[in-house]
Amino acid sequence: MATKDKQQLTPEQRRRRMELRRRKQRELQRRRRKKRILIGTGIAAGVIILALIIFLIVRLTGGPATISAKGETFVIALDPGHGGEDTGMTGVSASEKDIDLKICSKLKIMLESQGYQVVLTREDDTRLSKEERVALANESGADLLVSVHCNYSEDDTGLTGAASSYQDGSRQSEALAENIQSALTDESGAADKGTKAGNYTILNDAEMPAVLVEAGYLSNETEAANLADDVYQNDVAKGIARGIIASLSR
Repeated sequence: MATKDKQQLTPEQRRRRMELRRRKQRELQRRRRKKRILIGTGIAAGVIILALIIFLIVRLTGGPATISAKGETFVIALDPGHGGEDTGMTGVSASEKDIDLKICSKLKIMLESQGYQVVLTREDDTRLSKEERVALANESGADLLVSVHCNYSEDDTGLTGAASSYQDGSRQSEALAENIQSALTDESGAADKGTKAGNYTILNDAEMPAVLVEAGYLSNETEAANLADDVYQNDVAKGIARGIIASLSR
């Protein structure tokens, strides 16, 4: 019956039917091309949006978390707090200035044994102003700065633990503080007092990622005795070294 109907179509009817089929095929091809274009545009837009999101995250967080070397090797500046007539706080067994210098001296040896270059803002019992310390660190071209201190509380002698403050607004400084804090408390067993942005000259004026570490409370008799102990100082230095190395870009 269908064959008979087809045979009964006039040439003009058959021509129109063929033209209709060609139009349908062209429309189908057009729709397919449009669909491919839309898919391609959507993928490209997605890539651009993802790249923009990553860019904004990096900008808002202050850049990458790891620290890169300016030269062929990393240069690390260490700042033993206080010195000379500026003794800092005093515990039952030692003064802060002596503990700070001993920890930094041990830390220097540990870092140099791993191939890093280390600069100390003071190597003996010398008093330097805060401005002189940070100027020395900046002039050295160091890639990062760690200042070592001890804490003290006149109100609560029961307080113990280590804390780390970082340069406000610097993601690299924040990550450095977090790495140091984690490794220091792990190595020494000190209570974890956490990290926070700090308002210190040594941090604010540093031209590189900077952290101030408070290794413990000299106002606590037990912790003061620990901080004056050579083995405990080694543990503190080892923890700081681990945290520094973990923060360096390979």
